[in-house]
Order: sequence, then structure tokens, then C-alpha cells
Amino acid sequence: MRIIKIVKTKVFILATIPLLILLSGCGEFKDIDKMVFVSMIGVDQSEDPEKPYKIILKLYVPTSSFRQNPTPEYSYLIKEGATLAETISLLEAYIDKELDFGHSRLIVVGEKMLQDQKNEVILDFLIRRPDIQMISYFTVGRPNAEEIVKFTPAGETALQPTLFNYFDNNGAESSYIVTTFLFDFRRRIKEEGINPILPIVEMNEPKTHFIVNKSIVLAEDKPPYELDPEKTLLVKLLSNEAKNVIFDVDRGGENFVARLDTVKTKYNVDAGKDGKVSIKVEIKLAGMITESKKNLSNKELPRYNKLLTEEMKEKVTAFIQELQTEGYDPIGFGLQLNSHTLPKNRMSENEWLSAFKNADVEVSVKAGLKSTGSIE
Repeated sequence: MRIIKIVKTKVFILATIPLLILLSGCGEFKDIDKMVFVSMIGVDQSEDPEKPYKIILKLYVPTSSFRQNPTPEYSYLIKEGATLAETISLLEAYIDKELDFGHSRLIVVGEKMLQDQKNEVILDFLIRRPDIQMISYFTVGRPNAEEIVKFTPAGETALQPTLFNYFDNNGAESSYIVTTFLFDFRRRIKEEGINPILPIVEMNEPKTHFIVNKSIVLAEDKPPYELDPEKTLLVKLLSNEAKNVIFDVDRGGENFVARLDTVKTKYNVDAGKDGKVSIKVEIKLAGMITESKKNLSNKELPRYNKLLTEEMKEKVTAFIQELQTEGYDPIGFGLQLNSHTLPKNRMSENEWLSAFKNADVEVSVKAGLKSTGSIE
């Protein structure tokens, strides 16, 4: 028996060695000086109908020392083509190094591309390329992607582009900024019961810095639906992604600004036997008053809480009703309904939109202001 086992082992080894020899590695290795790293990818619509795609690549320029070159240096590759893959292939002939997309963290799509419903074509190309990270940020550039990609604001260092700080939660922590990853954008495109939402990146009038406080909602066979800063804030609030919310209250003869450090939102979507959908939203708020046009008393906190409750309830209810009227669902109410409904009983996308427009909405808010601030 021992001899048989030894023979089997030798046969296995002899059979395995040729297979190991034939196996290739992870790919052809190239020295770092033979590669150039892509920082951002921009996609715009060109003026040529035969070459509708315009790609802008922002490339890092290697530097030997941060102290010697504290300011960033970039080079750009720009080309128009009939398809995205063809355009990238043509750009590879414009440089003597291999384009490496592994360090690219931001994808900017021109606003016109979304209006022409080309977002799925762009998404298909990005998903198929294995060297583009699925955790890349996906944004909309206004007026176009090229201006956003090529803009370098004052104060930007060579460590990383300033625009990255708006979305990684390590720099800016504004409740007006929506962060959408490539993988989440794809999920929302394919999933029924939720619409993709993308941040809009634009520049101020003197063109000295970026502005990211608006968003845009996409839906199949419908024009993009833009949300202003206040509505973008409400989307984040309803999605439980808002932090340090600054909320203005103007009612009951009072006008004050509350800083809400804690915002917790729960919502439940149910469909009755008759198909009637009901949406119940519960919001809990905690914070303090940070600004007022007149002196406020801590003894009046119950009244201030009531005013905050009424203001928040009114605005959230009006916003959800607006989404119902327009037929967009960036919150994912339909997805929440499908999550606790048997597959055979789930609504189709058209059925859900019809039910969503006629759904009963009930919003309840519980505010807990702790103080009126410190004034000496």
C-alpha cells in the first residue's frame, strides 16, 4: 500500500509541474518609470455627431520631493472618438508610458451626457474595465467635465487633488454634499425601487474654488431632476446620511437657526390589500440653537422644540409629495417595500411609480433642543 501511495504522489507531481509552467502570472510587470497614473476621468459630449464622446484624462506629473514641488503639476490628454474604448485606445498612443487607472478616484460626466441618456453607455464601459476602481466617486460636471477636471483651485497641494476631499469624509463634512460611488451608481441603475442621485460639481463665478451643494436624480426615460441645496439636504436627512445639520426655523413669530448634531430617520413602506401604499417617516432630532435675531430663554425650549418639529415636518412632507408628483424616488421607498415583499407579489417599476404617486405620507418629528446657546 505504501508503494502505491508513493507512486500516486509521484504521478501527481509530474502531472502538476507542466500545468504550473504553463500558468501565467498577474500580468506583465513594468517599472514605475514606464507608467503614468491617471488622477481623474472626464467624459463630455463633443460637437461631432460621428465622434460623440470626448474623454479628458488628468495625469499626475511625477515629482522627486514634496518639499521641492509643493504645488501640484498635471498634464492632460483629450481626445474625441466614436466609442469610449476606442478613444482611450487612441489616447494611449499620445504618450510614451502605460496609462494606469488604478489610482483614479474621480469620474466626472458632463451634464449634457446625462440629458442625452448616455449614462448607461458610460457606466457599461467603466464597469467592464478591470483597472477602474468600483469605489471611484461618480459626479456631474457643470458646465462640462473638461472645465472641472482641468481646474486646479488655489491652495491645492501635490499630495492629492482638492476635489477628492469633498467626498471622502476626511475633509469637508457638509450635509449638502452627496457622495456616490461607482458601484452604488450601478446598483441604483439596475435596482428597481430606487433612483440614482449624483452630486453636481461646479465653480464659483471668479473661478477660485469648487461648489458642491446640489444634486441630480436620474430615472429611465425621464429628464434629469435637479435638487437645490435644501432638497439635497433633505435627501441626506431621509437617507440617514446627514451630520451636523443647520436648519432654519421661521414660524410662530420666531426666527432662529438650530444646529442638529443628531439626526435619526426611520421609514416604513407598506401596501394594503387594495394596493394602496402608505409611507410613514419618523425623524428624531437633537441639537442646540446657534443663531437668533433676539434673545431666547432656556425656559422656552419646549416651545422652540414645537416650532422646530412643525417646520421640519412641513418641509419633509412637502418634499416627499414633490417627489411623488415628479415620479422620482432617490430615497429608496420602493426598494424598502420590495425588501419585505415576496417576489411574486412585488410591483414592477411602472406599478411602483403609479402607487408611489398616490401613496399616503405620514411624517412624525421629535425634536430635542438642549439649549439656546451660550451668550455672556
